[in-house]
Amino acid sequence: MLRSIKYGLYGTVLAGLVAVPAVWSSVDKSVSLDVDGHTVAVRTTADTVGQVLQDKGYAVGAHDLLAPSARTSVKDGARIVLRHGRLLRLSIDGHRRDVWTTAPTVAQALDALGYTSADFVSVSRSRRLPLRPTSLQIRTPQLVTVVHDGRRDSVTTTDVTVGQLLDDLGLTVGSLDRLSAPTQAHLSSGAVIRLQRVRKDVATDVVSVPYPTKKVNDSSLDVGKTKVTTAGRNGKAKVTYVDVYVDDKLVGRTRVKSVTISAPRTQVVKVGTHHPVVPANTPNAPVPSPGTAKAIARDLAAKRGWGDDQYSCLVQIWSRESGWRVNAANASGAYGIPQALPGSKMSSAGPNWQTSATTQITWGLGYIGNRYGTPCGAWSYWQAHGYY
Repeated sequence: MLRSIKYGLYGTVLAGLVAVPAVWSSVDKSVSLDVDGHTVAVRTTADTVGQVLQDKGYAVGAHDLLAPSARTSVKDGARIVLRHGRLLRLSIDGHRRDVWTTAPTVAQALDALGYTSADFVSVSRSRRLPLRPTSLQIRTPQLVTVVHDGRRDSVTTTDVTVGQLLDDLGLTVGSLDRLSAPTQAHLSSGAVIRLQRVRKDVATDVVSVPYPTKKVNDSSLDVGKTKVTTAGRNGKAKVTYVDVYVDDKLVGRTRVKSVTISAPRTQVVKVGTHHPVVPANTPNAPVPSPGTAKAIARDLAAKRGWGDDQYSCLVQIWSRESGWRVNAANASGAYGIPQALPGSKMSSAGPNWQTSATTQITWGLGYIGNRYGTPCGAWSYWQAHGYY
């Protein structure tokens, strides 16, 4: 949008016009011609102001200031003032704007626009404005807050970008540092710029390496029994890390290297696989514990091709049916770990069905496989009905 800035020349010029005698001479007149502050005396026979200017080679544009008007009659001793309009192509805090002015210098134009010496201008304020368009950059002071290195500084600046402001403050941005806005971003009043210092350090620690455990089946040990034959020993390793600090606070650690100082020693444990046979009707025969019964069940289930998931379903069922007790009896006649009804059914799976966990479990797994396919199938049925 074009806008003309015309100083109060009309009043000044018209007030200073010299009164001329009432006698008018159309043949030869002496006129004072002031063009952009340069005054010359001219002799003319022109009748109007416009003709005087035309004779002297001056054209009056739409943005020029002329006093008196072009149609005014010229009298001897008259004063004519012409101020040419100048086009200013302004960039004000990054925003473009075109303005017309009749001011002869940059300082006078800025003063008419309301800008003070506190504002930045890209050219000298004393520069005279040419008739051709002039480009000017103007930056008004902005209040900006910069947070850095544990400080919070409020500064007033006419810098255009974040990068220029940091340069003026003597702040460098390292390759790892974090800046809340790009360096080429334009500043605005009230902006908060955060500069976080980031650094990486290399650190080393000596750490303990846990020993592994190896289990070996041993038929000389009863099921449920274990024996450590080689004691395990932890090893040691030197581990190298890269630590990341933001404003001196540790925010991340990456393991980049590990060197063994001493290797761990594997612990070897023998696991019993022998199932003791309890003779039928033997007085005071030992009753296998629930833990022993579970170990037997895991082994027998694995021989059927059932993994830990199926074993877990089996534990859910028989924990609720009998608590894995071989002598669990129900008033209905159900007996043993699988709660066979009647309990004597389990004799088909082996001897000593009343006290043998192996016999009871063998029968129970056969029952589940024939009726439900898998322990998890039986468990799903049990959840829906409360029995299986």
